[in-house]
Amino acid sequence: MKLTQEKLKENPSISKNKEQLFQLMKEHTEEELGFFPADRDDFSEIYTVLKDIDLIEFTLEIYKDDRLGTIISPAYLSRYVSKKLLKSSSQKILITEAEKHLAGLKDLLKRCSNLEITLTTQYKLMYLLLKLAFGEQNNLTIRLESIYTECLPGEKFDYIYCLPSFSYKPEDIGRKFLTRESDGIALENMLEHLDEEGVLDIILPAKITFAGQGYKKLRAQITENFNVKSIFILPEGTFRPATAIKTYLLTITREQQGVVEIGTFKVDQGDLKTKEQKQISTDEFLAHEDWRIELLLAEDDEYIQKFKDSSLKKMKLKEVAEVFRGKSILKKDTTLGSIGVLNLSNIEDGEIDYSGLDTIEEEERKIKRYELNDGDVVLSCRGTAIKSAVFTAQDRTIIASANLLVIRPGKEVLGEYLKIFLESPVGVAMIKSFQRGTTIMNINHLDIMEMEIPLLSFAEQQEIINTYQQELDIYKTAISEAENRWGKIKNSLYQKLI
Repeated sequence: MKLTQEKLKENPSISKNKEQLFQLMKEHTEEELGFFPADRDDFSEIYTVLKDIDLIEFTLEIYKDDRLGTIISPAYLSRYVSKKLLKSSSQKILITEAEKHLAGLKDLLKRCSNLEITLTTQYKLMYLLLKLAFGEQNNLTIRLESIYTECLPGEKFDYIYCLPSFSYKPEDIGRKFLTRESDGIALENMLEHLDEEGVLDIILPAKITFAGQGYKKLRAQITENFNVKSIFILPEGTFRPATAIKTYLLTITREQQGVVEIGTFKVDQGDLKTKEQKQISTDEFLAHEDWRIELLLAEDDEYIQKFKDSSLKKMKLKEVAEVFRGKSILKKDTTLGSIGVLNLSNIEDGEIDYSGLDTIEEEERKIKRYELNDGDVVLSCRGTAIKSAVFTAQDRTIIASANLLVIRPGKEVLGEYLKIFLESPVGVAMIKSFQRGTTIMNINHLDIMEMEIPLLSFAEQQEIINTYQQELDIYKTAISEAENRWGKIKNSLYQKLI
């Protein structure tokens, strides 16, 4: 409809003739869009209804009902970027996958009409939409390009704003990147298009700050060849309903930085504003192996600071234990069977209730890798609360569900000791720093393996375990006696009312 409307500008009188209107549409749209699946009367009727509709608003309404997880950036992010651009000296701007910013793109382009702006999209229909909506602006270039392969050859920009797709593995990426996932590829790709004084603002999931393997190499490449200017946590729910994962706005530049700004954002009266902010020296920032700013923000906490400064030997969890995730089991798959399934609901106050386990019936070879052993530590990886417990062997096979991570201690550490550390203030802060989700916790077993734990001698571990258990028993006895006493007193008082 809109393509036909553009052509009608050359000869408006055609709009009154159904046949001529229909032929005009076929001549100028079918090569790009394919065969129109209706007749001339249908086209005329639809054209009449849609010809005056706002293309951007219409597209956003379609996105509202999209169930494919398409991320649409809220308008306040585009306003934040436009305000930043107006305060900077940047002249050559790149905004990738522009269709994700439709909610605030029109306003951004209006505010920054004196800048040379390039928009990209990897989708042909979105390319046509952007051309129709903004193609007449002289300062604007629209490119059909994917940011998940080599793109924009030879071009450099003063400022790049990028919101890549999260955590999918694109095909035909063209060359080898440090990671295989879309967000990591986009980050590495965009860095190559920064000029000598350029700035990259990129929105990424939490794993960029702590994940190992390719992401660790990517962090190293950034710290060696670029400079992190700031990392801020975006407000919870920024990209709902498409995703609820925790996201960060990273600002990276080629210019030397004496300090790195870290903090959190909030939405205040429709604008993105700083909620919590802290500056640390670049040297201090680089001294950390990862970029978990939750821990950096919490450095004033006496427990975190004491743990970091202590002379205790520390080792990564992956060096002293095996970590794996439990088996995914649907509720409809549970039945009366011989194999117990440990769920989050079976863990309360650090202990496991073995009496109410779901059960399944399955071949042993299919569940062997998920089978719990005596002394295994189970840790919640989904849900709203951090739970941990130590598994005690039962007289039947029990496996962990997919909402739990299983930490199987090696020869240097005891399960009970690990569990005590995980529930300590330092342990809880560490676990939270690895969360990929916001309200709903989401912890990947590969991430938690990078967690540092204090490694005491076996004798010291056992002493802590013994003291903990003795005092816990005293606590439980006192609670039980107090509850019994209170129950008897209440009953005696009630008797006086009869």
